[in-house]
Amino acid sequence: MLLVGGCGGSGPIETDETRTSTAPIAQVLELGKDDVALRAGEVASPVGFTPGVTFTVGTGWTSVHRYADAFDVGKADPAADRPLVLVTFSAPAEKDAAGALDTIAATQATGDVHQGNGTLLGGPAARLDVVGGSGPAYTSRDAGISLDAGPHQRLRFLATDTPDGVLVVGVLVADGPWGAAGLAAADAVVASLRATT
Repeated sequence: MLLVGGCGGSGPIETDETRTSTAPIAQVLELGKDDVALRAGEVASPVGFTPGVTFTVGTGWTSVHRYADAFDVGKADPAADRPLVLVTFSAPAEKDAAGALDTIAATQATGDVHQGNGTLLGGPAARLDVVGGSGPAYTSRDAGISLDAGPHQRLRFLATDTPDGVLVVGVLVADGPWGAAGLAAADAVVASLRATT
């Protein structure tokens, strides 16, 4: 439950002023809290969020929470009043990626917790999966976004240290017939993630 209080090279975000080609420009998220429909294509993190990132979404994605320390994108579950999938991008309170995932693991004694490796921004990243469990699992640095563990859902966290700060990507999907589709959609977003300068 959400509670609120890639690979490749990097480069600058292209804007209308700097655009030199006919390629579509990234949709830059604006700070705020409201349901914003995203157009299919490249999306850029809100101005002020570090490390800055871009990623690609297909049709049907929205963003609800956008703060300097964290933001999210998601797709609605067609069978219930909840997200099919939620992907969060955040700066943690901890000083490094390992510390952020250690904090999550320490809070989830009731869940099925698996540690492993993954990929973020084209490089290796620490990974933590939490299946089931209960209660708070993760809160971003300024408490812009919090994720709770719960029965019948899966949380996946990937974390990496970058020159511009620590990045934690969280994925929440519910169990059930749409769970596999939600996880596949999240994996595609995460695989498209690129750092901006």
